[in-house]
Amino acid sequence: TPTPPPPPPPPTATTCYISGISQRNSGNKSEAALTASYDNNYNVTRIIIYDSVNNVKRFEANFNYITSDSVRLDAYQYFKLDAAKRVTVFVTKSDLKNPSTADDYRIEYYYNAQGYLESKNFYINGSKLPNFKTVYSYTNNLISKCVMTAVSSGNIKVLESDLTYDNSISLKTWMYSFPDVIEGYMYFTVLNFGNRPTNPLRQVITKIYNTSTGAIMDTWTTNYNGYKVDGNGYLTEGIASGDLQQGMANFYGNTNFYYLCH
Repeated sequence: TPTPPPPPPPPTATTCYISGISQRNSGNKSEAALTASYDNNYNVTRIIIYDSVNNVKRFEANFNYITSDSVRLDAYQYFKLDAAKRVTVFVTKSDLKNPSTADDYRIEYYYNAQGYLESKNFYINGSKLPNFKTVYSYTNNLISKCVMTAVSSGNIKVLESDLTYDNSISLKTWMYSFPDVIEGYMYFTVLNFGNRPTNPLRQVITKIYNTSTGAIMDTWTTNYNGYKVDGNGYLTEGIASGDLQQGMANFYGNTNFYYLCH
């Protein structure tokens, strides 16, 4: 009897960063493909979102590392980082096509002792009180609830999300699952906003409230499945069905994930 071949060696310990996310729902072409470029220190230097179906570049940003704690995008936008390279402040505009007449946005991010994003404050035009505040609740180091309130308007609830995960799949790292991100989901793909989830999503239900009456205006329900994970523990494919979650807009329909590894 011939000797069976030896088993393959275990996967090499590898650290990977998301370098691409591609939504493939119209055949071979991608409706929205995010591509990230990195320097030799694995700091992101550029992101592009391209629509191959309509041959349109939908977004582009270049990251300039001015100092160890400052990353500038352009004349109107920059990030401040802490000693762990996590984003603590993002300054931007409501309308970058007409910045001279746009509102000024300043978002401040706060992390808990375990290294997870626990809250953020959103200031508009230099307001002393946050116009909006989001609080994230965690279960087993995974975001299970997200509540956004309008602080300057009497703590009226604006958005509430409940999240569940597929605990049968363990990941080394993955994209963030913050449902409330209105300041640019693409930045949360490539920058450091604290520890990332190590299980993929199963379902997200987001309720949008009428700030005048408190009534629910809309509900977004999204289910996630069809996951594939590579030998190094990184998620390569998934399916998001139902409504689009604005904070995770890069994951919708049949979606592929690509990585830069070392």
